[in-house]
Amino acid sequence: MRNSQLAKALLILRLTIVFFMVPWVIDKFTVSGVEHTAKIFERFYKISGITEAASYGIGVFWALLLLAFLLGFKKRISYGLVMLFHGIGTIMTWDVLLPWMENHNMLFLAAVPTLGAMIALYILRDYDTIWALDKS
Repeated sequence: MRNSQLAKALLILRLTIVFFMVPWVIDKFTVSGVEHTAKIFERFYKISGITEAASYGIGVFWALLLLAFLLGFKKRISYGLVMLFHGIGTIMTWDVLLPWMENHNMLFLAAVPTLGAMIALYILRDYDTIWALDKS
C-alpha cells in the first residue's frame, strides 16, 4: 500500500472515531445528559454522586481531548488517551457485551470494532499525516 493511501485510510479512521465520540461529549452538557452521565458512572464504574459540575468537567476534558485527536495534535498522547479511556469504558461494560449475559445489549458491541480502529490508528499514528498538526 502506498503511503498516500495509508494516510487517507488513517484520516478516515480519525474522522469517524471523532464522529462516534462527539455525541458522548455533547451528552455531558445537556440536562438529561448530566443525569445520564451520573447513571453511567454509577452503573459501569461504580462511582456515585457525579454532580452537574463534574459532568461538565468531564465534558470539557473530552471536548479538548477529541479536538487534539481530531487535529492530530500530540498524537502519542491524544490518540493514546482516547484509546485508553475508550478501552476502559468498553471493558467496564463487559456484562452487556457478552451475548450470554442476562443484560446483553447488541448496541454496545459497536464499541469493540471502534476500539480496534483506535488501536490500529495508534499503532500507525506516524503515517497519519493528512490534516494532522504533528506530521510524524
